[in-house]
Amino acid sequence: MGFGGGPMGPGMGPGMGGGAGVFGGRSEREGRRKLSDTVLLKRLVRYMRRYQHQLIIIIASVITSSLCNTMMPYLHSIAIDQIISPGNFSGFYWWVPVFLSIATLGFITMYLQQYLIAYVGENVISEVRRDMMKHLQVLSLRYFAEGETGRVMSRVTNDAEAVRVFFRMGITTVFMDIATITGALVLMTYLNPQLTLISVIMIPIILGFTFILGHFSRKAYRVTRMTISTVTSLSQEAISGMKVIQSFTREEGTMDTFNKAQDENVKSNLNAARISLSSMPVTSSMRILGTVLILWFATTLYQSGVLNVSTQLGILVAFLEYQMQLFMPLMTISQVYIQYQSAMSGLERMFDVLDTDVEVKELPQNEILELPPLEKEILFDHVTFGYDQKVPVIHDVSFNIPYNQKVAIVGPTGAGKSTLINLLCRFYDPLSGNISIDGHDLKAISLSSLRSKIGIVLQDSFLFNTTVRENIRYGRPLASDEEVINAAKAVGAHDFIMRLPDGYDMVISEGSSNISLGQRQLISFARALLVDPTILILDEATSSVDPYTELIIQNALQKLLENRTAIIIAHRLSTVRSANKIVVLNGGQIVEEGTHRQLLGKDGLYSLLYRSQLRDDIKV
Repeated sequence: MGFGGGPMGPGMGPGMGGGAGVFGGRSEREGRRKLSDTVLLKRLVRYMRRYQHQLIIIIASVITSSLCNTMMPYLHSIAIDQIISPGNFSGFYWWVPVFLSIATLGFITMYLQQYLIAYVGENVISEVRRDMMKHLQVLSLRYFAEGETGRVMSRVTNDAEAVRVFFRMGITTVFMDIATITGALVLMTYLNPQLTLISVIMIPIILGFTFILGHFSRKAYRVTRMTISTVTSLSQEAISGMKVIQSFTREEGTMDTFNKAQDENVKSNLNAARISLSSMPVTSSMRILGTVLILWFATTLYQSGVLNVSTQLGILVAFLEYQMQLFMPLMTISQVYIQYQSAMSGLERMFDVLDTDVEVKELPQNEILELPPLEKEILFDHVTFGYDQKVPVIHDVSFNIPYNQKVAIVGPTGAGKSTLINLLCRFYDPLSGNISIDGHDLKAISLSSLRSKIGIVLQDSFLFNTTVRENIRYGRPLASDEEVINAAKAVGAHDFIMRLPDGYDMVISEGSSNISLGQRQLISFARALLVDPTILILDEATSSVDPYTELIIQNALQKLLENRTAIIIAHRLSTVRSANKIVVLNGGQIVEEGTHRQLLGKDGLYSLLYRSQLRDDIKV
């Protein structure tokens, strides 16, 4: 679509909802889960399938590095019992090369697995983000009207970061720790089954505590995800609206609101930390108790003659090392499990975006129509619509826009003028009635085909943070520099562009703060003209500029409106006098229809509005 402005949505408010993902919804505020971990992990695995070769290498590396790690205490026991105790120091000639080889292999495989985990994780999260952004672009405007921009950003950034961290650190730790525990138990059983039994007594207690802790941490981390998205949303809103904040000296009030959200975020993070950190002292206590039990039981075995300290001291040393290898992974696994809960909370919110229903849907590919060139008319046939189904904004509206004619839609604020444009562009679908172009129902036309033939210039045009040249060619990325310049000349924008510091290469700052409102509108006109739309929509395109700029824009409009079907929405009725037809809306219904002269003769709402504005202009 050849947009001259930004997204449209006057009057949008809480309404029918956007499907599964409604921001700040009750389930999110109350900490209720919508998707089980099994469902989340299955969906995540689908993204990982293309990296199965890397995953095989990762598994092999994890097993190898874990085996190398668990072999170390066993080699220590051999060094003590078979080399040092009997004084057979020549044994170090074979022991040292074996020890260094295993250690080197362990280092290499550990590096390899960590790098590949990072590689897979970064790519998977990138693909999920890409799918989120792709899905966001097909969601209806209702979704964005009902949820702050900052909350959308939080799901793409903060939540994705939580999942990325778990990929980068958590998955590697889990695989390694499980393999290490398994290897340690095998070798411990081989060395001394009795001591092994004593060593594993504490493991069920730790695992049970970790599971219970995870239940509470999932809720706690879901709250942290929600509160940080609120902070992000308020930050984005404050930065975007800083001019208004400073104009109304609302800095203190803004900070109060931000501080409350920040305090909630700090409180939720501390609560999550309190839960997660409680696992460490419990696991440490179990490890210390396990060490005491091993030493006590080893003493019992020594006194009973089962264990010979003079020849089997290395086994006791190895057991103490293996006991550390058992409990250190259990300590990290409990932390990783908490991290996993945070990642699942983030993943749930990311998939919540992907699961949001597309409100405006297209027909199957074999049934959809590519819109042919406009030849007859655009028809609104008994159209009723409301952003909230219970409160219609427009009711039973019927009128036509003939080919190559200029039709103006006027009326008081809130009459439903821009809503008609939202429906024509199929940002929303009517609750009843239908809209057609040359007899083709909009619902049967592909969205890309429909919107490619429409150009829109809004009252508050949106320009991107790139060069003037790229902003003009936004609707036609392959347009040549000559075509860009010709479009700017046609609408009277070329002269002021050439006076800019870098001309067409000047970068428009965020919020277009480095150019005037009138200049922004002229660039938007050039952008719309370059697209060469069949249908041109001007939504209050001249209402916010000074009289001199409006005169330039009116001259630009003569070029822009040539040989096009045009819909002009305007408060300034002096700008619509030349329209072929004027449709007057009031309270969401058509109250008058005709030419400027005909409507003045009816002495109705249009006549009242026109004469009122004329008196105001004379007073000025």
